[in-house]
Amino acid sequence: MAGYILALDQGTTSSRAILYDDHARPIKMVQQPTTLQTPSAGFVEQDAQQIWQTQISCAHDVINRAGLLATDVSSIAITNQRESIVMWDRNTGKPLAPAIIWQDRRTASYCKTMANQHVKGNGKDFSEHPRNSASVEDNQTNMAQDVQRITGLRLDPYFSASKIAWLLENNPTLRVRASKGEIAVGTIDSWLIYKLTGGEHVIDVTNASRTLLFDIHKLAWSETLCDRFTIPMNILPKVLPSDGDFGKTKKGLFAKQIPIQAVLGDQQAALFGQGCLKAGMAKNTYGTGCFMLMNIGQQPKLSEHKLLTTIAWQRKTSPTRPDNLSFDQIVQSGKRMLQPPKKEVTYALEGSVFMAGAIVQWLRDNLGMIQQSGEVEDLARQVDSSEDVVLLPAFTGLGAPYWRSDISASITGMSRGTTKAHIARAALEAVAYQTYDVLIAMQKDSPHPLTELRVDGGAANNDLLMQFQADLLDVPVLRPKDTEITAKGAALLAGLKTGLYDDSTMQSSWQVDRVFEPSMSADVREQHLDKWQRAIARSLMPI
Repeated sequence: MAGYILALDQGTTSSRAILYDDHARPIKMVQQPTTLQTPSAGFVEQDAQQIWQTQISCAHDVINRAGLLATDVSSIAITNQRESIVMWDRNTGKPLAPAIIWQDRRTASYCKTMANQHVKGNGKDFSEHPRNSASVEDNQTNMAQDVQRITGLRLDPYFSASKIAWLLENNPTLRVRASKGEIAVGTIDSWLIYKLTGGEHVIDVTNASRTLLFDIHKLAWSETLCDRFTIPMNILPKVLPSDGDFGKTKKGLFAKQIPIQAVLGDQQAALFGQGCLKAGMAKNTYGTGCFMLMNIGQQPKLSEHKLLTTIAWQRKTSPTRPDNLSFDQIVQSGKRMLQPPKKEVTYALEGSVFMAGAIVQWLRDNLGMIQQSGEVEDLARQVDSSEDVVLLPAFTGLGAPYWRSDISASITGMSRGTTKAHIARAALEAVAYQTYDVLIAMQKDSPHPLTELRVDGGAANNDLLMQFQADLLDVPVLRPKDTEITAKGAALLAGLKTGLYDDSTMQSSWQVDRVFEPSMSADVREQHLDKWQRAIARSLMPI
């Protein structure tokens, strides 16, 4: 079956479009940058129109540059930066405010206040997820605990709910219009689908699970949480499986109407693209942030160590014989030959690090240490050690497993002999240190020991960083030949949905480029970790 998958990859700093052939091989990619705006302290925004315009421009350009026609494209797949939100006019399709990006911290005090509010366990959503104790005293818990129980997430400004609530609170006319059904809100996938289709207001289940409004047990919007955040449910999109039918592109946008048949949040797409389809398999994506996900199977397990429980994907399973009966047994029982496919949900544990590649961008754009991000490795290699220098990259607070939005970034341990090479090396080490912290928490939560870590994202091409990561974790780090795996994950899901790909395509599409084996002695590893942990301890000390 011939055909191509058009994968749209909308990230924090760029929009991309990649075409994959019938063997899931990338044949052409086009990328355009997008602009982040920081109008006030803690504010991180983007122009929603720019997000759309760069994305659709990339889509058209990649088809043209590949020498193809839109009629050659079988399906569109979308993967996107998660948690970021857009609010728009239902009638005109125009955004009503700048997109609020996942890095935005304007609602930190709001979330902190709400987290400590006590709620009674008699609400519809709260009461249906039983607690460990049935005592009367335990029937009253704080909001943060109930939010985790329902959503698997933490009550933090990182997620979408407080961003939506802020827009409605600070723009009274929007709340009035919301009550009249005149506005719509959604994550970036929802915004792109609305523009692509000319009006479909839908969202994939993985993106919905990142809003802080979605019940990951019931697979539905939580009426109670929407009420707590004072968000009208009529402005939220319809939730669909990851391989659902999201609509077709509107007439005139391409030479034919192309179906949108797979949508995944970027980190879930990377997990799928890395082939982590079995419980216990894990990947780490080194992008703007750093995100480690571990497949934990079909049952959600709430973290006890400040990690997130999230939906990895929901997809239709293949039709199966009932109860594995033989043909004769099926005939005798009168049952249907094949059971209809189920919409099976897979869950994951996730540790989110806010600053990874963004640290290198900071060295480049704010300090002028390098001209291009790729130069950081050569600069860091000019010294054999970062010595006592530690860069704590809490530019937007600390993510998992600390979740401290009140911590500021710092560089400590400098002396007169410190050079920019030491700082560059400390910057790369900070990425690996944060990943180590997440892994330790993940191992405490998961019954599956980590035997290897699959990596992807731009910074995964940094050999110095990958070797240091393997040394800290003391497990092999596997880098595939194609490190831009996020778009591929979404494309693979679309190809499986359309029949363009099968299971053998999934297996053959992942090929290892290099295995980084740990080579650091236990003593040296402990010295590095002690240096990092002392820096963390200093930052957490009250002033």
